[in-house]
Amino acid sequence: MNRILPILGILILLISCKSTKTNQESEFKVANNSVNLFAFIGEKISVIEFDPNENNKRIEIDSITGDTLIFTSYSMDNGFKNKYKVIRNVYNELKTDTIEFEAYDHYGRPAFEDYKNVLLYLSYNEEKNKYYHQKYIFDPIEKDKNGNWRGLKGESIKKLFTEQKNGYLSARGVFDSE
Repeated sequence: MNRILPILGILILLISCKSTKTNQESEFKVANNSVNLFAFIGEKISVIEFDPNENNKRIEIDSITGDTLIFTSYSMDNGFKNKYKVIRNVYNELKTDTIEFEAYDHYGRPAFEDYKNVLLYLSYNEEKNKYYHQKYIFDPIEKDKNGNWRGLKGESIKKLFTEQKNGYLSARGVFDSE
């Protein structure tokens, strides 16, 4: 009995050290409020298509002639209203447990809707008080056997985010202020 307790204690200590390291990598999170980007692990609730050209007319009065001017704009993209459960914030913090945002896709339906869980990238438009999906950017993810979120090829959340940050998001100028 005297030998079993120390061995059991050492075994518990070793197991807890291993799980702490894995958990730290899984809990990767960064914040920089000067960058208009919110990356989060989300679970799909709904993806509903809408007509982005439904309210596309703007009326103005010409300041010189007084004529009424009607401006019509057309979107070549399909529009989608999306609702996702926020499982975990990765970059900046969405202070809600569910998020609604719009996504636009020129090729049809957004590819992220094919997955239950994804790492999504949004930006916020203060004027319209809406979140918008960073077009075409997402990473499908799933939990591994240890309960950690990973890309479909085993990539860590940190690696997935860093690749998007240094690739498409930097090319779009999202990270100019960093």
